[in-house]
Amino acid sequence: MDYAINYLMEVLNKIRNNPYGIRHTNHYLKRSTYRDVDLNCVNEKLLSEIPVGIQKTLGYGNRFELIFEYTENDDLYIIVDIINSNEIVIITAMPKDKKRREH
Repeated sequence: MDYAINYLMEVLNKIRNNPYGIRHTNHYLKRSTYRDVDLNCVNEKLLSEIPVGIQKTLGYGNRFELIFEYTENDDLYIIVDIINSNEIVIITAMPKDKKRREH
């Protein structure tokens, strides 16, 4: 399916009331160990914060890149797929320099 950003925001709002709607891929779990990304922090960002940026991933109708403020120098990029109206799956998460967003 091809989802709009508005629909992603609706799904995120539903997940805030049901954190069991967040799934994780093996790729995400493996990569987070050496990317210095705390799994609880990622879940907390999704459950309680509004992203400072959202972008659809080309070629995937259900995949989005969410950008959250993270540290003084880095933003946290979280890539998610919408599974259905109550669930998302985290594909990966990684810190990136905030300067990427300043342009």
